[in-house]
Parts: sequence; C-alpha cells; structure tokens
Amino acid sequence: MRFADYFSSIPRLETQRLILRAFTRADMAAYVRFIGDPRVQRYLGGGAPPCSGEPHSTNWLNNINGRLLKSKTVFTWCVECKETKAVIGRIDLGGFVKRSMADIAYYFAPESWGRGYATEAAAAVTRFGFDELKLHRIQATVMPGNAASLRVLEKAGYAREGVLRKALMGREFHDIVLLAAVREENLNSTERRRA
Repeated sequence: MRFADYFSSIPRLETQRLILRAFTRADMAAYVRFIGDPRVQRYLGGGAPPCSGEPHSTNWLNNINGRLLKSKTVFTWCVECKETKAVIGRIDLGGFVKRSMADIAYYFAPESWGRGYATEAAAAVTRFGFDELKLHRIQATVMPGNAASLRVLEKAGYAREGVLRKALMGREFHDIVLLAAVREENLNSTERRRA
C-alpha cells in the first residue's frame, strides 16, 4: 500500500496482550480519567486533559479519527488490554516529515505501569512505522526525570541521542532527552533476534 492509503482509518494492531484500535465514545471516560491523573500529567509539560466534558470529547474524537487522520497528520490509537478489555493507554505516531520521519508518544493509566504494556505498544507502533509506512526514523522526547519512559523506549529499540536544552514540551520549556529508532538498525536487530 502507498503511504496515503493508510490514512483512511486507524489501522488495528495486535500484540500478544494488547489491541491498538481507534478510540470510540465509549472509551472516553477511562481515557479522561487516566490522562488527567497527576502522575500522568507530571511529565506532559503543563498539558491539560484535552477532552474533559461532552463537547470536548466529541471534538477530540472528531479530530483524531477524522480531520487529523485525513490530513495525514497523526495516528492515535486506543490501547486495550485483551485480557480485561480495559482501556489502559493511548499511543500516537505523527509529525510526519516528508513521509520518512515521525514522532511517537504514549500515555498509560498508572495502574498499568510496570507490566511492559507501554513497551509492547511502542514496539508494535514502531514496527508499523518501519514495515508498513516505510519510515526511515522514528523519534521521541522524554523528560530526563521520567526514567520509566526512557526504559520503555530503550526496550522498544530506541537509542538516546542527546538532550535538547529548554525545548518546548507541552506548554512549558524543559530539558528533554531525544531518542530515536532508525529503520536499518531496527531491521538488523530484528533479523539478529530471529537467527
């Protein structure tokens, strides 16, 4: 498929324990609850819950499943646990540059932390970016104090490249760690794991 063909709807991705799919109205209560949790907000750079209340929820859903998807801006997946059917996270792949680079970001409910779900989802989205979209590079930014998120990305095949000093994250300026996965390195490590 061509790059543009993937933007007709949110592609459904599955891992051993997770389903990554489009958000629906039924997911909004769980999403608003965890995205507004102070433990999640701590590393979002002053971001506020983007969809609290019915009008905001509807607008947010219309944006991520409609306008932003059609403009080929971002994929936003709802992360569902297969075992419990609970909505436990969100993961984005967007900020596409010349159809060769993108940014990955994720947010998970605190009760799901420490179980490898974020790593599993990040690895699946990274594979989708390299295998299906044929991206060359996928990058992420993380506050230096967010050790758990740094581990998630490193386990998913990302390498630290440096620190961006006083860069904009959310609505605030922070020092942030830049990590990236490169297609050739990712494909080589996948081949080594299979051998």
